[in-house]
Amino acid sequence: MKKHKILIVALAMAVMCTGAGYAYWTQTLTIENTVTTGNMDVAFVCYGDQDWDDGYISGNHSDLVDVDVDPAEDRQSLDFTVGNFYPGAGASLDFVVKNTGSVAAKITTVNGTITQNTALCNALNYNFNKVKVYNFLGIPYREEIIDVAADNVPDLAAGLTGALNNIILQPGDVLVLESDGWFSTGIGGEVAAPGYEILMPNTISGNDFESETAKFKLALNFTQVN
Repeated sequence: MKKHKILIVALAMAVMCTGAGYAYWTQTLTIENTVTTGNMDVAFVCYGDQDWDDGYISGNHSDLVDVDVDPAEDRQSLDFTVGNFYPGAGASLDFVVKNTGSVAAKITTVNGTITQNTALCNALNYNFNKVKVYNFLGIPYREEIIDVAADNVPDLAAGLTGALNNIILQPGDVLVLESDGWFSTGIGGEVAAPGYEILMPNTISGNDFESETAKFKLALNFTQVN
């Protein structure tokens, strides 16, 4: 009889221990993570064919200087062509860039590369005087007076780098480069023809640079900014 009691106790304890092994409830909490990235996108802006370019002689508008600008469809590049250029004449190119992306961006450097006729490219003069930034509502909130008068392409690129590399464009901001040394310039209703000027000095004489063509490129290098 005593052995039977001991056996019963042992069995009862075994059942209790076995039950304790399966007594914990479990539950899982989950976190679903979704990350959508923004985009960095800057583009040249054209406010209208009449305001996109201009030619002039000694400060006066002129039809003798042929000026044409052909922006790419994606506004990532444009071709600026000046024809019938001669000493004392000049032309202006609109320099209007908009941050069309969703993150802030800035210019780090501007590189100038001469692809044809280095002598003529570096015999011309290049001017701009002012940099403005407009917000997405078209309200100017930054203006810097920076007089740059370059007499060669490398100096023009260096001047552009120095003028622009500390300006951050928030999404929707518009960057305008102005040159008012020859005639008033600007954007929208206030400004007729923003941009930089290319001048052919009237000191060029004789037959120098007659019937010649020069080409150079300006590359504006942007980076995303935190």
